[in-house]
Amino acid sequence: MTINFACTGCNPREAVKAFAKIRQNHFGKWTARLPGRHAHEATGAYAFENVRDGTPFLTLEPGDDHNVHVHWVIHLPPEYRLQFEERLIKWVGRCCRGILDDKAIMITERPASVMRNYVLAGCDPRWAEIYRVTAEPQGMIVGGRRSGTTENLARKQRIERDHLDKKVRPLPFRGGAKSIKIPHKSGLGN
Repeated sequence: MTINFACTGCNPREAVKAFAKIRQNHFGKWTARLPGRHAHEATGAYAFENVRDGTPFLTLEPGDDHNVHVHWVIHLPPEYRLQFEERLIKWVGRCCRGILDDKAIMITERPASVMRNYVLAGCDPRWAEIYRVTAEPQGMIVGGRRSGTTENLARKQRIERDHLDKKVRPLPFRGGAKSIKIPHKSGLGN
């Protein structure tokens, strides 16, 4: 899905904070309260952009044109989609000082590969090689992180799973991609 802050009453310099409120104060609590077996920890990834028709906006001064928006990929049981859409409209309205245009929220179901490319488009070029994507300038974003994941998908959890699975991931370095092994922690207080 995409939330376009240019179509809300939100100051573009506050978009990252407004989105954090939507994720943490509303979505995370809502998923934890779903009935029975559907209750789960909020799971997803996001990436901010400030681009229109392939052209990045490089400033965010008061009065500047912008197209600050966030692509947000979430896990949601299909039977809760309509309820989620209704709540998201309320959450965005509350956290972004109102919705000014019906294009503020666009919810679509896309293949994982398409969403992967949206989320990775603004990555550092050194990472682009590893993930086989094209890094493109995504415009000025202020006030927080350009992209991120929920805690259950975060780096620490990936490292712990990789260690258990004895998986080695390639990491970038100045000369190109380099594979490293995850250090083994011994039970001796290390």
